[in-house]
Amino acid sequence: MQTLLKDFSDFDYKNLNNQVVIFGAGTIGRLTDLALKKNGIKSNIFVDSDPRKQGKEIQSKKIISPDELKKFDTDSTHIFIACNYFSSIVPFLKKNNFTNFYKVTNILKKVDTYKLYNEIDMDMLFSKLLPLKLERNLAFYNEMCNKEDYITNDKLVLKSIDVQITEKCSLKCKDCSNLMQYYKKPVDSDYDLLVNSMDKIMSSVDFIDELRVLGGDPFMNKELNKIINKLVTYKNVGRIVVYTNARFIPKNQNLDYLKQPRVILDITDYGEASAAAGKYVEFAKKEGIAYSINSCNTWQDCGRIIPNNKKTEKELEHQFNNCCNSDLVSLLHGKLYRCPFSANGVNLKAFASIKDDEINLSDNSIGKKELRDKIMHLSFGKKYLAACRFCNGRDYATANIPSAIQTKSKLDYKFQN
Repeated sequence: MQTLLKDFSDFDYKNLNNQVVIFGAGTIGRLTDLALKKNGIKSNIFVDSDPRKQGKEIQSKKIISPDELKKFDTDSTHIFIACNYFSSIVPFLKKNNFTNFYKVTNILKKVDTYKLYNEIDMDMLFSKLLPLKLERNLAFYNEMCNKEDYITNDKLVLKSIDVQITEKCSLKCKDCSNLMQYYKKPVDSDYDLLVNSMDKIMSSVDFIDELRVLGGDPFMNKELNKIINKLVTYKNVGRIVVYTNARFIPKNQNLDYLKQPRVILDITDYGEASAAAGKYVEFAKKEGIAYSINSCNTWQDCGRIIPNNKKTEKELEHQFNNCCNSDLVSLLHGKLYRCPFSANGVNLKAFASIKDDEINLSDNSIGKKELRDKIMHLSFGKKYLAACRFCNGRDYATANIPSAIQTKSKLDYKFQN
């Protein structure tokens, strides 16, 4: 678990001997670099774990590896953590005797982030973000860096829950990381079970920044309107985000439920596979629906059920801590899981579940306090999951592949143990 992070206000920017390092060469790192500059602080270098970025330059600064950072003086080096992987970065910094590391929340609050975003170097970034998407990415970062603050203060605050309302999808992507390509007889989630599960979750948590409604394609579930109308009744939720691959726009359906406050339509444009992407944008603009659209040409090679990787516990912890999906708590058919790969792999009976990796919300013997403790442990207490043994991983080292490659038929799989 991370230690409490210092705030920007704790940084002595008047000391000219300080070496200022930004850990993370992605969007937030580049914003941080420019925000520091606007506050009279010059950063010296970027650090990033992705070997594809190391040795290159962005915004006239070199990107080095974490191993190269070890050579820096620990007293005079000040590190701004500007990415979401706190659970791996902070232990690394502490192990190497660095003590001056900071979150960047308040430095970014001092600037107009979207105006600044238009000034960043876009090299090695996948696509341009709309303001709403950037705002959500920054909120995601804030929730990640505040984890231990919440735990210390006995607050159960989650950045998101994936509410998977169907196994059905309008595409047949052979590399889907949610494993939709393996469902031969996909079904929708039962509405009553879903509502009962959500009621229990929402009465146990203090706050959830986003409820991410997805599948498959959630528009394949004809009760989507009822589901959204239920989710917006919860007061302790920041946003309800409905995801679509933009294969089609539902016909003969009243989509007014998408116009409600806090509801966002998140459109992923896979090019040819997303035939209705442009129509979705036109529709959203015309109807006053809050939306974001993201062009996606590349995925990571993590959408496969692989044989047991036989990794050691230390290797599994590394894989889990560096996985960009390890914090996507997922609800599927009345059970709560730590990530969508675990949820769908167990649901497909592709590998065995272990009791500690899921919460059965249909078990009425679990009281409110016990459920809160279980959600806390599932969300913050796991070192890795049983599912990690059958996953190719999803971190900076995972190979990139073309997105949304279609298969003619559903894929076969064997039970793994």
